[in-house]
Amino acid sequence: MVTDAKILIAEDENIISIDISRTLQKLGYIVLGSSRSGIDIIKKSEELKPDLVLMDIILHGDMTGIEAAEIIMKNLDIPVVYLTALADDETLHRAKITEPFGYVLKPFDERTLHSAIEIALYKHKISRQLKERTLELEEERNKSNELLHNIFPAEIVKELKENGFIIPREFSNVTLLFTDFQGFTSMVSKMPPQILVNELNDIFKSFDTILESYRLEKLKTMGDSYMVACGLPNENIDHAKNIICAALEMQGYLNERNKTSEYKWIMRAGAHSGNVVAGVVGLKKFTYDVWGNTVNIANLMERYSLPGMLTVTEATFNLVKESFNFKFKEKIDVIGNGEINTYFALGAK
Repeated sequence: MVTDAKILIAEDENIISIDISRTLQKLGYIVLGSSRSGIDIIKKSEELKPDLVLMDIILHGDMTGIEAAEIIMKNLDIPVVYLTALADDETLHRAKITEPFGYVLKPFDERTLHSAIEIALYKHKISRQLKERTLELEEERNKSNELLHNIFPAEIVKELKENGFIIPREFSNVTLLFTDFQGFTSMVSKMPPQILVNELNDIFKSFDTILESYRLEKLKTMGDSYMVACGLPNENIDHAKNIICAALEMQGYLNERNKTSEYKWIMRAGAHSGNVVAGVVGLKKFTYDVWGNTVNIANLMERYSLPGMLTVTEATFNLVKESFNFKFKEKIDVIGNGEINTYFALGAK
């Protein structure tokens, strides 16, 4: 039993109000006061913040107890128990619409009133706990969704939620970009761990922002390596153009950063266009990944590139040669693919 609950009384008859107050005090409740009008009981509820309001349906003034109860329960989240002599079907129906926490008829007996109050207080406590738990679950769901969207493209998150798995797909028109940093191993050996992580985090966050502006998908980072795709999971006719624009902007960002930074980061990059298979693998810590000959060649372009340069294959060159300036680099013999012409991407025309 809640013996210290604070209660307000809304009753238009003073004698009845005094009788109710005495009964409540006898039962161990704290009576904060009483009101005769709907406007006044709302005002006192706001000021005194009772645990429960006992509400007569007939009150002084233009506002009924039902109208006052609706405002108090909705705006102040305070439970209301009707204590009234009105018991006709129409009044009961109107009262039930407001979903009160109890309904006691006059003349009341002590036990009935006591039970109604305790049940109302308990119902309100459970209701509040459910609301709080619902908010907590909603917050957790939002955190989970945010985490998923940070790991996977939006379309993959949707498919994963709807089906519980991802169907592998082949994409015919994709451009992949690989990047890494010159002398990274040497820098790691000389740089304090915290500074190294801070430097990489700062650079990769800036890279992420650049990718968003060109609708690219970051697939993974491994040490200093950064892997990017365009053309999946949504097809994009400008996949090669967007990749080159982003890569050149990344190079430009590093050049500006190096002017004032203690540590100088020189990036080399490689890109290739073609078809890939994409999907999610693993049961734990799974990632959205791509496979195929295009992946291998794009990775090879990065390894054959030079510090501060972006090297692309002829396949990528042919897609964007009208939009960018290129310089022929060399012909490379790629196992299983024969000789491939490669080019430096110098900038937009």
